[in-house]
Amino acid sequence: MLVIIAVLLVVGVAHAQSAYVTDVFEITLRSGPTNSNKILKMLPSSTPVEVLRTDKDWSLVRADGVEGWVLARYLTRTTPAALQVERFAKETETLRAKMAEMTEKTSATAGENQALLDRLNRAETELASLQQRYAELEQGSKAYVDLKRAHDELLALQAETAQRAEALEMKNRDLSGDTQFRWFLTGAGVVGASLLLGLALGRMQRKKTGRMFA
Repeated sequence: MLVIIAVLLVVGVAHAQSAYVTDVFEITLRSGPTNSNKILKMLPSSTPVEVLRTDKDWSLVRADGVEGWVLARYLTRTTPAALQVERFAKETETLRAKMAEMTEKTSATAGENQALLDRLNRAETELASLQQRYAELEQGSKAYVDLKRAHDELLALQAETAQRAEALEMKNRDLSGDTQFRWFLTGAGVVGASLLLGLALGRMQRKKTGRMFA
């Protein structure tokens, strides 16, 4: 008989389930499954218990480490309203704390977003200014390149003109020297012809004079 009871107790422990003392009750935890058994302690409403086994109208439970018997009709597997209210109150408080934290973070994020937006606006303004300056520099550089090209072309033209002028001057010098030489030859020829003519005329005059006195 003791073996059977022990087996039943083991089976009951193996299949223990959670339950609660029903609302608006304070029940007795007794040493046995009758109202005449000793009261071990009082269990207030919503006290969680572990149901070890049930025998007709009584259930063997463990509450706060103490095992005893309670009337099964005073147990419920549904979470009591008091515990639900308490749990919901805690959850609500947690949600409120999270909401406050999220609101604070949202405010901080909004401030950061505004700061980022201001930085973005400043960056866009600086970019537009830099683009304008770059366009001006590019235009100025193009004008400088054009002026430098024109200057280089003028220098090249000046050098070419100077070279041509020098060549022309040398040619003029050559022509001038040749002309002078020709004039010199012409003059020399005239002088020579004059001398020859003078000599010829002199001879003719002497011959004529000799004939007159002969």
